[in-house]
Amino acid sequence: MASLPLVLSDDTCLNTTDIEKVFSIFRDDFILNKIVLNIDSVDYTVTVKESLTCACPHGGVDKPERFWHIVSKKEYDTSKQNNPCQNMREKQRVYCSARAKRIHWIKETIEGLFRKDEHIKYFSEDNGMLTHFLWDTKRFYIVLIKHLGKSDALLVTAYPVHKNKYRDYMSRLKKYEKK
Repeated sequence: MASLPLVLSDDTCLNTTDIEKVFSIFRDDFILNKIVLNIDSVDYTVTVKESLTCACPHGGVDKPERFWHIVSKKEYDTSKQNNPCQNMREKQRVYCSARAKRIHWIKETIEGLFRKDEHIKYFSEDNGMLTHFLWDTKRFYIVLIKHLGKSDALLVTAYPVHKNKYRDYMSRLKKYEKK
């Protein structure tokens, strides 16, 4: 059964309570417990490279760069950028509550693909590195995972699919299905 987005105390900014709540889900789903992505009967352990961390601006423990990437989005206005990671590409991001409150959907989407849920669509693209797209068409949510090798894959990001991107993803899915 599909779950609803988390209820956060403040949808506009980072705060200690919400970040720790969201991080506890991320930690449980991807650090303390490993999740497996099954594509064409091949299992890939999904990694978040938990050793690559960034300081938490609210105290507490440092958190993986992948966590900060997943709960933020690209921001072109430098005055709004607030990602704590020092990597320049990651630094150009801003906290996004829409992404943060759906963090538990990542695991649900991966597991939905394995269960062959009819609303979880799969396609892949190879632009130098194979990327797996797991698209929950019912909740308008997508998870991107990069193939790292024989049995490993990196959780890249996950986010709500806005209406202006729906056609793009549908077109990419149809192109993949024609192969």
